[in-house]
Amino acid sequence: MNLNLLKSIARVAVFAVAIVLLSLLAMCKPTLFFMGLLVIATFAGKWRLSARLGVYPNAAGTNIASLWTPDIWIRGLNEKMNTMPSLISSNIVKRTPEFDALAAGGGVTANVPYFRDITDQADNVQAEGVQPQLQALGSGKQIAPMMNRESGLGATALAAVVIGAGETPVEGITSQLAVRRQKQRQVTLLSICRGIFGFNSAPGGAGALAAVRNDVFLEAGANPAANQLINPFVFADTIAKLGELADTTLGGGIAMHPIIRAALIKQDQISFTHYSLQSGTVLTGPAPKPGEAVVEYYKGYRVFVSNLLFRAGAQNGYVFDTYVFAPGVFAWGEKPQVDGTQIVDVASLSYFNDNRINQSEIYDRSRFLLHPNGLRWTGQAGIAGQSPANSELINAANWTLDYTTADRVGIVSLRTNG
Repeated sequence: MNLNLLKSIARVAVFAVAIVLLSLLAMCKPTLFFMGLLVIATFAGKWRLSARLGVYPNAAGTNIASLWTPDIWIRGLNEKMNTMPSLISSNIVKRTPEFDALAAGGGVTANVPYFRDITDQADNVQAEGVQPQLQALGSGKQIAPMMNRESGLGATALAAVVIGAGETPVEGITSQLAVRRQKQRQVTLLSICRGIFGFNSAPGGAGALAAVRNDVFLEAGANPAANQLINPFVFADTIAKLGELADTTLGGGIAMHPIIRAALIKQDQISFTHYSLQSGTVLTGPAPKPGEAVVEYYKGYRVFVSNLLFRAGAQNGYVFDTYVFAPGVFAWGEKPQVDGTQIVDVASLSYFNDNRINQSEIYDRSRFLLHPNGLRWTGQAGIAGQSPANSELINAANWTLDYTTADRVGIVSLRTNG
């Protein structure tokens, strides 16, 4: 039952008992009756004001310190982050215990060995008494950078999320923390995409995955022609960059800027469906109810939107980068968090209350791995800290392709002027 509802019931019960007692006093001691009436009126005013503010006087059970149960907070935060609809929780990203174990290990990078693809090897005609020519089964090693990140949340921010409609304080705060962490992971993922494709380069410029990037833009794109804009034809050309592996992207997703999304809606190219009906590509079922999740699709690819995906043209106008993903092209692992008030760790959730300045603080520290299929982090351009920042992940000089060819990775990019 909702905590606020229980408090309201308790208050009603207290006032009911007080009224009965006042009735008895009115018959025996009229003076005490009026004093008691004044006290009740005073407390009633306080409770009414407190209810509007979402806090309760002398209710120690509703402050952050008394609600701090690390196991509950950590589990709740992880569950919400992993299940709320978003790019990081979609099927584009694959999280396994093996990746979590890599994230929990030491070092600034993690090695991910693999056997190279042999499906393109040709067969030979059999010859009597002749041993077939042996073909090599090669191996490779992807190198993933480890991310050590942290965020602090102060009392002024907490005040806005402690009590929400139908939520307990813990639910309200963990929901906000989970959404924030999801957004942070999405920014990191898209920064990696922009780095491996060399988003900042000129048309046809360098990038680890430049071979599967379709550039139809101009650096002077203030007044672009129709063939420099997003449309179904340039999208089809982009998918074709994967050749016979294009079908591997089916069931995946597409990340785009809001302006690109708006252009596709105007072209009547985006369809909608309920989150529970993700496989469809047309509008199905009744209109969504308030608060119900709705999923967008473009050509069968689930749509994700980010304000990051643009840059200014070298001369004028803007360049927009769009990405299409096959399922499971990103590996994700997280080191399990511990109670930061008891243990000092790079992955921890901790609470601090400074009574001197009446301030409550929550510190969310994490260590995670988020790595694209078939790439190698070189760090050639260097990093300033102990793990790369998003501004360093976005640097094309820090990435090289480890797979034999770029089309095996399962990501393509389209750059347009709108």
